[in-house]
Amino acid sequence: MDGGSALASFIKSALPKMSQFEPLLKALGKLGVQECEDMKYVQESDLLPILKPVEARRLLSCFKSTSQSDVSESPSSNRLSSNKACDSPDEMSLSGAYSSVTSNSVSTSSSSVGFTPQLPDNSWHYSFEISWKKMPSEIIGKLETGTRPTKSERLEIIRLIVSEILTICPTPGKKHISEIARKMAKAYPGAFRDVIEGEIVGSGYDSLIKQMISRLDNVRRGNTSLSLKRQAVSNSEGEDTPCRKKRLDTYGCLNWQPVRLPPNETPDSQKRVQEELKKMYKERCPDTKCIENMMRATFFTQRKDIFSGIETSDLMHEWPYLFETVGMKTHFKELTGMDIDKSIASKCARVVSYFKCSDKTAKMESIFREMSQECLHKNVDDVNIAGFLQLVLKYFSEREDQMFYKVDQTTLPSEVDCAELPRTPCIIVCGSSPLNAEYFLLSVDQVLVNSHITIFSDAVRLMFASYYCLNISYPADQGATLEFLQRCLFKINPEKGSKVEKSARKQLAVSPKVLSLINKISD
Repeated sequence: MDGGSALASFIKSALPKMSQFEPLLKALGKLGVQECEDMKYVQESDLLPILKPVEARRLLSCFKSTSQSDVSESPSSNRLSSNKACDSPDEMSLSGAYSSVTSNSVSTSSSSVGFTPQLPDNSWHYSFEISWKKMPSEIIGKLETGTRPTKSERLEIIRLIVSEILTICPTPGKKHISEIARKMAKAYPGAFRDVIEGEIVGSGYDSLIKQMISRLDNVRRGNTSLSLKRQAVSNSEGEDTPCRKKRLDTYGCLNWQPVRLPPNETPDSQKRVQEELKKMYKERCPDTKCIENMMRATFFTQRKDIFSGIETSDLMHEWPYLFETVGMKTHFKELTGMDIDKSIASKCARVVSYFKCSDKTAKMESIFREMSQECLHKNVDDVNIAGFLQLVLKYFSEREDQMFYKVDQTTLPSEVDCAELPRTPCIIVCGSSPLNAEYFLLSVDQVLVNSHITIFSDAVRLMFASYYCLNISYPADQGATLEFLQRCLFKINPEKGSKVEKSARKQLAVSPKVLSLINKISD
């Protein structure tokens, strides 16, 4: 592959949505760019006449990432074959590599002479053709009709494709596997794409990446380099980690920090609306449409107060409707673009139906018994929603007491011992179970923020929305359950990042446990 075609391949990988590459290649040629290495001399201002600002930044960022990832060990390394180019330490560290599919690791060598993009030798995955014809005819029949293959059929497909990959590159890297998984999902979306309730989860092919990497690890188990890499990772986890900066959680948000007031608004006018909202709250104003409009108009100031680190109790006083369904719903919609008020009953019913025939039904038996009893005198949808959350917590073996704090059904809000409450958003259940309780409270930061919730689904919405509206990370011991709610019920599906509180372990774009459950339900 010559320099020009390598440059074209690089641009295509960096800007996959661009339909015409020739004008950009001509513009780069006029700048004197003849091969990939010349890109290090290009500045953003050089690209702005032909690219949008974001596209220019993306292209230069991709070049920098590639330059750091592909390290040349000697001047002659540019002449290596594609198989040899795969043998860099970066491309061999696939064990646990699913945890960093979206990031590039940096490898160094004492004999390295500089950073050089190895695109000509290391871009085989773009031209890799999946040998669908080698698949069994019954599997091909399913793929072509959009039918999801069974677990054993899917593993057979993975086995055959990984075998093909290894004939081209004995040590494929994360970027290679990710691109091939993308091609698989694009070719047969009905069969491979990660979807729940018609919504794509993450990138749509995270489960394929995970399974292909697992297969590669199994095939290459015992490889010295991999074993050393694993040992190095485990040893480093035991060392003291430096203090981390405070996390600014923009995950899943479209309008996390508005930069200016709405048109025709001033700080004084915002203050007047804020005072009017306080008055309406005290008088229990029934005009929800007016409240929504006023909460929407003051969104900028609400976010500003939240960023300031104001205490939750003070935030309640300044913005009382922020903790009511009408106000929280409006703030959440402005923040994420999603409507938290949509019906969730059908989704909960589908998940409950799956759990009734899953391999973990036995440990959920007591929940199903209670659900059957409550269905005799309660609405089935209400029972399914209350049972749904308990079943998901049980499935993931996560702590129920951190999400539900149970008190006697006659307990008054003033009698709740707030010091015993979790600091994260928590539903206080006035009864022995969310299924039989008639009354719920919501706490955030050990403060009762809403003490008059009579519908469990409202309590769930308020609890979940609090994580986003108040910039709170998911606690690790509820992380999978909350991510499942996020992706399954509330349709927030970022491809990168995580809202689970940071830990020493690397975090994945989509929790493998959540991804596994979503695929089982889809199947």
